[in-house]
Amino acid sequence: MSDALCPNCFQSSLTIRVIKDENMGFASKLKLCCRSSSCGYTKSKFSSPRIQKSNCSNVAFEINTKMVLYSHEIGKGFTSLQTFSSVLGISGISQRAFKDHDNKITDCEVESGEDMLYRTANAIRQAYAETDDDIREAIERGENPLIDISVSYDGTWQKRGFTSLYGVGVCIDLLTGLVVDFDIRSKYCHACHIQKAESMNATDLAVWKEQHDCCTNHHKSSKSMEQDSAVILWNRSVAKYNFRYVEMLSDGDSSAFKAVLESKPYADKAVTKLDCINHAHKRMGTALRKLAKESHLGGRGVGRLTEKKCDSLQNFYRGAIIDNIPDVSKMRNAVWAGLYHSMSTDTEHHHRQCPLGENSWCWYQQAISLGQDPDSHSNHKASTFLSLEVAHKQIPIYRRMSDESLLQRMAHGGTQNNNESLNAMIWTRCPKTSFMGLGRVKGSVARAVSIFNAGANELINVMNKMHIDVSYVTLNNLKKVNDKRIIQSDTTSQEDYRKRRKTVSLTRFEKVREELAKDGNVYGAGAH
Repeated sequence: MSDALCPNCFQSSLTIRVIKDENMGFASKLKLCCRSSSCGYTKSKFSSPRIQKSNCSNVAFEINTKMVLYSHEIGKGFTSLQTFSSVLGISGISQRAFKDHDNKITDCEVESGEDMLYRTANAIRQAYAETDDDIREAIERGENPLIDISVSYDGTWQKRGFTSLYGVGVCIDLLTGLVVDFDIRSKYCHACHIQKAESMNATDLAVWKEQHDCCTNHHKSSKSMEQDSAVILWNRSVAKYNFRYVEMLSDGDSSAFKAVLESKPYADKAVTKLDCINHAHKRMGTALRKLAKESHLGGRGVGRLTEKKCDSLQNFYRGAIIDNIPDVSKMRNAVWAGLYHSMSTDTEHHHRQCPLGENSWCWYQQAISLGQDPDSHSNHKASTFLSLEVAHKQIPIYRRMSDESLLQRMAHGGTQNNNESLNAMIWTRCPKTSFMGLGRVKGSVARAVSIFNAGANELINVMNKMHIDVSYVTLNNLKKVNDKRIIQSDTTSQEDYRKRRKTVSLTRFEKVREELAKDGNVYGAGAH
């Protein structure tokens, strides 16, 4: 750049050059020189200030810290930052410098996450105070009352296939939908791995271990991480927040609930299990498909248990639960109504348990309520009809899935959707396809939980802890992110949107099924 105004002689004779050999990462060294022979003005300056506007040479430049923070926010590492530099044709930071920034940022992310969890605990306490006068009065007296809360619990892993080195267990309060607490399990310590590779003698290794803060806190299988985290979270809830997690909404995929019961976290107070409707819906579909395959009930022919009918019965099961919450008796009748309806014929119709009235989903009961003669069952066989033999073989499944205790555990109407949403946020920042260290996993979980509970503005707390100036542009962009999130939440929660999304999904799924049926077996392991 040339012909800029010189601050000394005020002539348009100032040139600005980048001294590439003296760049400090993403901070460029700029040299300002006045071309006027009578002036001789010269000055050197970096394109970025150091943190806290420091003049010390050992203080990091803001731009370098921000670039590493950016890599955290998008779930990338040093290699991606190198690629970014290469594409733009600019110098970047060294791997060692990246690691230094990475460690400092992770510490700030974890600290900010802990601060946010304690703020969340206060918010949950206030929410329960609004529903319980005793709690409200105790808080008004300045006390910290013991509060019984209901939580949904789920475990998630950093790698697919249950060989993960890291696992996370998360509790979410059902009343507020906020994350109460989380625990991270680790089977790997990089420092230990390096020491083993160096083959130290037994004496030196023993001395090193005494001084070493090991990252490994789990010595069992990866599958057991979920139950171990649950035991830890339940047993520290009183000491940490003065909460008791007396109801546990879980998916039933692990022995977490059993492990919590055996640990007796609250002595005289038992923990009750709640079931997730979505996971029960999934179990119903899995059981029907397994029956169709093992008992050879699928295939072509009238009354067979086809893939499409498995979908219909599975979805009907979910609808029977949701439409009749919290009445367990009605839920049970509605579940069985689906099977009886499907096995009905003109000579043996079983529509007694189908809902009555003009708005009934049952075409037979609709006709009766309108004073019309019901249509022949043969006109409705294609979509739902099951032969007597096929229907009878499903009875054990329906007995199990309509068990009163199971339905009672779903009478709350809750799901683990919040947990699944949080899991996706965590692994977006720490991808399952890439290996990450424990520090990065901790930072990713803390940031995901912070955003989940308090929105994008939580980034400001991280930046403040790192003493990075927060600009108006940053504040404005974070506000836009939050506004967009609220709009999307309002849109997706509307009934019309949900119906439209379901219709589109079913249409797409049906198209895929037709394409597969048309193509036949064109791909399979060792099939050709």
